[in-house]
Amino acid sequence: MSVPEIRVLLAAATLPATEPEIAGLAARYSWQRAAIDALYDLPAARHALPVLGFRTGDEEAVGTGKVS
Repeated sequence: MSVPEIRVLLAAATLPATEPEIAGLAARYSWQRAAIDALYDLPAARHALPVLGFRTGDEEAVGTGKVS
């Protein structure tokens, strides 16, 4: 990502940044983006059901996709 693009995003979010901070963000963007994308690249979790409920004890499972 380029320095001007970083400036636009920071301005839109009303986040202050110094010139060295902006340059650092631009220089590290591709590495950070790849690391964040890797968090979502889990083949085993791709088809997992989302957790829609919370169980505290003996009550019926909620949001597990199981039909009783």
